[in-house]
Amino acid sequence: MKRFIVFGMMLPGLLLLLAGCHSDKKQADSIYEKLKKSASYEKDFVANQEKLDQYKEKVASIYADLNQLELNDENRPEVKQKLKTADSYTEKQWKELRKSKKNFQKAYEQSTSIKENVEKIKDGGQRKQAQKLLTIMDERKKYMNTFFGDYKKQLALQGNFYKNLEKFSPDELDNQIKKINEYNGEMEQTIRQFNQDTKRYNREKDKYFKKAGLY
Repeated sequence: MKRFIVFGMMLPGLLLLLAGCHSDKKQADSIYEKLKKSASYEKDFVANQEKLDQYKEKVASIYADLNQLELNDENRPEVKQKLKTADSYTEKQWKELRKSKKNFQKAYEQSTSIKENVEKIKDGGQRKQAQKLLTIMDERKKYMNTFFGDYKKQLALQGNFYKNLEKFSPDELDNQIKKINEYNGEMEQTIRQFNQDTKRYNREKDKYFKKAGLY
């Protein structure tokens, strides 16, 4: 009889263990689907960034052309046309920046929706690994908040620069260019940090899915 009692005492624990494994697999499957959807939004976000870079290059090309022209009556029509084109690209940058911010926000909200799943994971190792993803997501969000903020300030300066180019003194022009370049430098640094966190996120994500048995 003792043998049956011992087996009966162990059985609930065994069933609980199996139930926990099944529950963790269920959470892992849900996390996988949510992160897959988040990745699709990030793909759109990257496409937005590529367009922003293209517009940025076009604006820089216009500035290079303007540098070759003297601001005199003979060149004034060409200068005005180039300034108008620069203003048009600045507007396109504003629109693309808004799309970029919207797509990144969608990706962030979708990825952080795994929090409810993470809290239900029974296995301590899996839960700890999944929590790392949430931490990195928040860090990436902070970098992007900084990036979007700097980009808005840079675009505001850029718009003002081209609208008032003919009115600025040489010193004012240099000051405006210096400020624009400073924001460009800060944004490049932010992107580097963001990309480092993205690589770390991908490594930790793979570790979690391996622990969960999906890889």
